[in-house]
Amino acid sequence: MKRVIQPVLRFDVCACVTVDPQTLMNTGGDYRDGLPSAMMPRMLDIEYREGDANDLSDLATRPTPVGLLSRETSGNLDLSPRYRDIMRPLGFRDELRVLLRDRHGAWGALVMGRGDDVPPFGSSDLAVAASLVQPLGAALRRLHLTRLAEESASAVAPGLALLDGDHQVVHVTPTVAMWFDDLAHANGVPSGGHGHGLPPAVYAVAAAVQAPGAAASHTSWMHSRRHGRVRLHAWRLDEPTTTSARTAVVVEQAGPAEHIALIVAAYGLTPRERDITALVLRGQSTADISRNVGLSPYTVQDHLKAVFNKTGVRSRRDLVAALFARHYSPDVAPAVSAPQRRTPSRPTAESG
Repeated sequence: MKRVIQPVLRFDVCACVTVDPQTLMNTGGDYRDGLPSAMMPRMLDIEYREGDANDLSDLATRPTPVGLLSRETSGNLDLSPRYRDIMRPLGFRDELRVLLRDRHGAWGALVMGRGDDVPPFGSSDLAVAASLVQPLGAALRRLHLTRLAEESASAVAPGLALLDGDHQVVHVTPTVAMWFDDLAHANGVPSGGHGHGLPPAVYAVAAAVQAPGAAASHTSWMHSRRHGRVRLHAWRLDEPTTTSARTAVVVEQAGPAEHIALIVAAYGLTPRERDITALVLRGQSTADISRNVGLSPYTVQDHLKAVFNKTGVRSRRDLVAALFARHYSPDVAPAVSAPQRRTPSRPTAESG
């Protein structure tokens, strides 16, 4: 991706980050041209625990999800902890962020910096950055789906890491080293290269539960190098323990719930379309689905036509074979909701 960007948008450092479209949590990326490894813990701590201008949740609310740090601070960059603690000590004059999204959601971000010895980012750079939002967002969405199709099951046991208040590892189970090495190499950096020994996505989910007012637990995921999609679950340990541990993080292969959530987001399925698809994959006929969700058979067929259009298939059999055969489980139950109005659609859905 950086080869696409560099000819049209000059930078001195650049990180290409992938995110969960539901939570905008870091799920990995390419950090090889990014900040020095020693700075990564502080960067992620600001992003997910302290907060700063131009964080990803802020960009997601904008019609054009592009932000220049100097503009957001009205030229007073010292207001930004990211500038004070990271950029200024490294000799960078400004930071440009671009949230990469398409009509189905946000899939990643570009974080770029320029040094003091080159011209600053200008209006023309912001225009170029804005032009990258949709095409690169769509490319990342397709990449997520390609990775899903290539995944295979892992027999490696889950790993547990206990972290202290500074996110230093105080205890691990035997498989943690393998998981962390796999996740670190997926980011294009050596394992243990972030000072604290945590891959960026692991650090992000751990920092998130320690943010002021945060929930006591948080779940995210990322793509690993050897074991496909991996679930990350962090808990804040409020009760006293025999160690200095303040956060627990479990790393394990992702299950059906994470797969179906990504598929739904990637193809833009509505909650109703998701429910009906789940019932189709359980082998239910149109008449059965109609009774279960409280819709007429004609409305059920209309929703199926919409699913076929969005996923590029023409039958129920194709839907299962092309999209869900490897990743879907009947244990993911649909949530029955109120009937919706019927809407016209063109392709013909198979009825049961």
